[in-house]
Amino acid sequence: MDAPLLKQARQLNLRNRVTHGPFPPVILMTDDHRLPDPVAAMTKLPRHSMVVFRHYDHPDRARLAAKLRAQCRRLGHRMLIANDLALALTLGADGVHLPEYRIWQSPSIYRQIPDGLIVTSACHSMTTARKLCLLPADVRPDGLFISPVFTTQSHPGGSTMPFDSVQRIAGICAHHAITPIGLGGINHENVGKLRRSALASLAGIGFSGA
Repeated sequence: MDAPLLKQARQLNLRNRVTHGPFPPVILMTDDHRLPDPVAAMTKLPRHSMVVFRHYDHPDRARLAAKLRAQCRRLGHRMLIANDLALALTLGADGVHLPEYRIWQSPSIYRQIPDGLIVTSACHSMTTARKLCLLPADVRPDGLFISPVFTTQSHPGGSTMPFDSVQRIAGICAHHAITPIGLGGINHENVGKLRRSALASLAGIGFSGA
């Protein structure tokens, strides 16, 4: 993994992490198109990192998830399953990651997640952050993936979140004991711009292989 990026992520995590929080400095997001071989990427992560399994369009998603779960155990990584609580429970995953729309269309999902699972949510706006923070403390997510921090290959030409918005959302997170995680276009060339941010962890699809 790229050394400057990892160094910056570790510094942010040391300074901004929630006490006793489960989130490591770097988190790998899997992707059907941009990361067809997530196993190779996982082996390049520092030990005790985290993997969020997405691969929404994979024809045999459950089998691939099981394969990655076994690999995570061998490497000491935690694994979250995106948008499928049943699969997360079946595989004994460490947690579940929910897309942003779930807090608006089906907020009851947060009350269905058993105690002991790590819960994260995507967050693309201050409005969503406030909505998530209004959940009761016992069902509130443990971490928010704040994005997009920079322009991404996944959404070329799309708008990015202004830095002051990232900072405000991260501040709300800290006030509610939620870990703020930066996502979107982060690489060794731009990670220095996050040096003074309130983010506690950095996530991405491709940076594990940099």
